Amino acid sequence: MAAYAIAKSQKEEARRVAFALVLSLPFVILWWACAHAEPMRLTPPSVESAVLTRDVPQEEAKTVAPVPAPVETQPVPPVVRQKQKYNVVVFGDSLGDGLWAGLYHVLQKDKRFNVIKKSRVATGFSRHDYYDWNKAAHEIAAETKIDIAVVVMGTNDRQPIVQDGKRHALFDSGWREIYRQRVDEFTATLKATGAPVYWMEIPVMRSPRFGGDMRKFNEIFEERAAANGITFVKTDGLATGADGGYTAYGEDRFGRTRLLRAEDGIHFTMAGYELLGARIADVMRADIENGAPVVATVEAPLPVDETVVLRDIDANADAVVNADTVAVTESAKDKPEKAERYDMAERRPGRSDDWLWLGATN
Repeated sequence: MAAYAIAKSQKEEARRVAFALVLSLPFVILWWACAHAEPMRLTPPSVESAVLTRDVPQEEAKTVAPVPAPVETQPVPPVVRQKQKYNVVVFGDSLGDGLWAGLYHVLQKDKRFNVIKKSRVATGFSRHDYYDWNKAAHEIAAETKIDIAVVVMGTNDRQPIVQDGKRHALFDSGWREIYRQRVDEFTATLKATGAPVYWMEIPVMRSPRFGGDMRKFNEIFEERAAANGITFVKTDGLATGADGGYTAYGEDRFGRTRLLRAEDGIHFTMAGYELLGARIADVMRADIENGAPVVATVEAPLPVDETVVLRDIDANADAVVNADTVAVTESAKDKPEKAERYDMAERRPGRSDDWLWLGATN
């Protein structure tokens, strides 16, 4: 019995020891792991050591130099894509008014374009005292984002230019030099906005004399467009007869025979202005689809000439420019006369030159 009791006691002791070992095993493992753990790294593996970024034998790792921290760089910009919205700003005289309306009609379903009217009737480059287009372009650019500029000008400029007290007759050498300079100044101001510029050719006119003068203006505009690196948009074939001359009736942009010209032989009906707008729109869209409009080289605009003093002359289709009848007085210098609206037919509701239905203001 004594032997049996001793054996039983030894078995119970062995069980207690085994149970104690089982309970203590997790603590032993935890102690061993802590004792052999690597110290915490204060730098990410990518910059601490080459051994931490690639598989290298331990003996080789001892000779590998640490990788220097990478130089902080700016993020690479995404690829430039075509704009989702373009502000198309139309500059010009009353033909500019009509071109804006026609372009608005043509592009109204194309949500990429927002057509903005900044034209002004009875204006041009000859009368800085009445309306200075270069100064106006500065002001417009300051308040309106110009993505694309469209210009048509010249129907009011059949008059002498007076500058620094000297009068220059229409189309003489001094007149041409000053006029080219003003076109260049205006163009430089538009180009300084970064917008591509589309300058539209003056269309064919009914009056042979007035039309002949407009061809001379077109020669100047085309020449300066080439010199200034902008697009000159021809109007050949628009609202013209088979011989390329003036016609009041013709095909509209849908191929229907319509009245295209207004009673004065200068302006257009809405169908005619839509033809002009479609011509400009086709050129703009082609440029965008071929890689977005080419941004004009940004140049510092030329200084605004504040010394020009001119007097208004009636410049409708039958006007005769008589240099001997032009007088510039001191009172005119101090307070320029308001120009007559000779380039805009009387507006009547429903007519092609009634832009009020579009919410336009002059």
